[in-house]
Amino acid sequence: MTESNKLIINAAITGCVLSKDNTPYLPITTSEIVECARRVRDAGASIVHLHARTADGSPSYDEDTYCEIVDGVRRECGDIIVCVSLSGRHVGGIEQRTAALVSRPDMASLTIGSMNFATQPSINSPDTIRALAERILAVGAVPEIEVFEAGFVNYASYLIKKSVLRPPYYFNIILGSLGAAPLDLVGLGHMVGMLPAGATWSVGGLGQYQLDANVMSIAAGGHVRVGLEDCIHYDRGRSQLTDNAQLIIRIARIAREMGREPATSAEARRIIGLDTLVPAGL
Repeated sequence: MTESNKLIINAAITGCVLSKDNTPYLPITTSEIVECARRVRDAGASIVHLHARTADGSPSYDEDTYCEIVDGVRRECGDIIVCVSLSGRHVGGIEQRTAALVSRPDMASLTIGSMNFATQPSINSPDTIRALAERILAVGAVPEIEVFEAGFVNYASYLIKKSVLRPPYYFNIILGSLGAAPLDLVGLGHMVGMLPAGATWSVGGLGQYQLDANVMSIAAGGHVRVGLEDCIHYDRGRSQLTDNAQLIIRIARIAREMGREPATSAEARRIIGLDTLVPAGL
């Protein structure tokens, strides 16, 4: 199998919304997150998408906490690709949102549009998007460009023309949110067709749509985002809670049956283009 046919599995293991009340399998403390990262790496993930939490489980924007998590993940997981979240679902200030960049990640999330989730909005103004992108690039990281509908991809093309975004390009297409694009073959194909040449793209699905979105992406030649951040159940009937490792084990098995071997972290770095970058530091 050629390296270009390998599957990058991006494990979104915690998020900023769920709590232990939703599922006891959600990793929240630094030690839980580091141990979970090791388990998903062993199961086939080559990227781990990280959110920090405070002692009471609420989202954390503390620099030291992110450094502890990232240092621990790198210590336990070697060269796994570390992506930190710059989510604005709970805060709007640039300083809080970019605190995680002190940890010197390989990648950092960049949502390039505003939308409504089921219970709250996610606001990302043009000025905020530009400021976040500039800070990500300044530390030598690659934006994990999160898109929820076709307009986000169109705006990404505009930012590329303005040199706000520069290669390599990595896109997460997230489908199934009530306020954005549904899980739909035609819609997915339209968004993929709009992506810049040479972009690496991944598909995730929210809730009951996660597995279907992942399989669609594998079949179409894309990569996957999978984890408890997006779906806490193993079954379509939402009766069986699961953990992150089980979700990665399942999608790795399905991928192999479809002729796509999970990529190692080193292979994923080459596929995305991370291997050509020299971190700039803060």
